[in-house]
Amino acid sequence: MTKDKLKKFATLMIVFFGIILIVLAILVHFRNILGTDIFLSKDLQAEGDTPERQTIIYHTLYAISLFGKPLISAIMVALFALLFWIYKYYRETIYIIFTPLSVLINSLVKIVVNRPRPTADLVKILAIETDKSFPSGHVNFYTVFFGFLIITLFFTPKIPKAIRYFVQVASIILIISISFSRVYLGVHWVTDTLGGYLLGGIILCFFIYFYLRPKLKLVSKS
Repeated sequence: MTKDKLKKFATLMIVFFGIILIVLAILVHFRNILGTDIFLSKDLQAEGDTPERQTIIYHTLYAISLFGKPLISAIMVALFALLFWIYKYYRETIYIIFTPLSVLINSLVKIVVNRPRPTADLVKILAIETDKSFPSGHVNFYTVFFGFLIITLFFTPKIPKAIRYFVQVASIILIISISFSRVYLGVHWVTDTLGGYLLGGIILCFFIYFYLRPKLKLVSKS
């Protein structure tokens, strides 16, 4: 891929995600509660035909959300930054440190959209969150942080292959499963998680573009 093609692709994705995000944000701003959201939440929360299976589902999905807790996510960012630094990938270290900026951007969007969290009269509330609901901060952070890890680890051959493959596979699983986790716990609607993916996708496109641009210059010169 050339630098121009990368720029066109990133621009196209940002515009595409941005348009859908704006339309969705306007919808949930004026209609806080959607019938489809309620149906999907109740359907997911009904999973598990025995108490034992319900317990397993709860603890599994709760554990998936733990990586988005402020302290745990900060430790995780620091550990990967240290990993890149040890292997002398200094650009990667800087980029990974800045991925939590997505949380700040997400918080600003939440203030603007001002959508309330799901309530106990509509779904089961299995975890407590007090800020606004749209878009999901967990989904946004997972998309940006783990998405950037997936891309970056293709360009860090000095890191052992087993570590790179494990992190990439785990990252894909976490990005996909975090939306189910947030809806199952009753802290978000499905449309909140969709908004998190869209906003996270936009931010990730910026990260990937500026990260890959110098590498494409080197390829074109060689």
